Amino acid sequence: MKRPRGLGKLIAVALALAAGLAQAQPGGAIRLLVGFPAGGAPDAVARVFAEHLRLASGANVVVENRAGATGKLAIDAVLAAPAGGLTLMVMPSSSLLLTPMVLKSANYDAVRDFSAVSALAEYGFGMALGPAAQGATLADFSAWAKSHPDKANYATPGLGTPQHFLGAELARQIGAPLTHVPYRGGGNAVTDVLGGQVAALITTEQLLVPYQAQGKLRAVLVTSPQRNAKLPGVPTARESGLPQLEAVDWFGLFARAGTPAERLAEWQTRADAVLASPGYRKAIADMGYALPAQPTAGLERRLERERGIWSERMRVSGFKATE
Repeated sequence: MKRPRGLGKLIAVALALAAGLAQAQPGGAIRLLVGFPAGGAPDAVARVFAEHLRLASGANVVVENRAGATGKLAIDAVLAAPAGGLTLMVMPSSSLLLTPMVLKSANYDAVRDFSAVSALAEYGFGMALGPAAQGATLADFSAWAKSHPDKANYATPGLGTPQHFLGAELARQIGAPLTHVPYRGGGNAVTDVLGGQVAALITTEQLLVPYQAQGKLRAVLVTSPQRNAKLPGVPTARESGLPQLEAVDWFGLFARAGTPAERLAEWQTRADAVLASPGYRKAIADMGYALPAQPTAGLERRLERERGIWSERMRVSGFKATE
């Protein structure tokens, strides 16, 4: 197989950098912390990245799950680690941004206290109807919700999540009294929508794909700028006349602030090599994610922009930060 142009050079540089990073810590272990349980989407992306980092550079990479408090346990661990560039975190950017907004105990600033090294994969969100709701389109659901306000509700993985705030914005845009039903994680939310206990589900696009294909859920909207190739018949928010609902989240590789600039540059070179590798690209596509167009460029500006967007969505939802 022919390598993408420049890949050989990137890998060669990454191999040299691996040795330098390994020497900076006894045992040479690079720690990638994940603030969510093993088997979930952030964990899966972290392990795919770690495996291809090993293949590209021979680095000794250990993925550690620090699940709890919407990622806060992993965030706190990274902030407490030495700023040597050997303890990093794989985290959805929305979780990093939203946690200090929704939890008063999360006393950190996503932009000030972290350095964004690379975006690893991107994804959008989607809304689907279960057997408790009528219709097959967003217009159908809107009309049904207005005539059945006692049944018009939507499930999400929890309070203060992107799905929560997108649902609140959707309710505001269509003028329907949608009730939010938060769960502790996405699994139980899916189960209850499939079982008819809740009318609709807001989750990530890739999670909707198998249920749409099996006819168990009826996807009516995706938030990505373009239609999902695996959900070709589902319109985007913009196509549905709801550009305010357009949203793309991304899994990012983050280091704590204070990491030496040369270490950050090394990590960006390593990340570029991994993201250019055919194996990584295939693995991410098979998982239903998109590769970022600019994985390492302008991430601080992107975080700042997205923080403003999520902050506004939270404000108009009426949600107040909790302890």
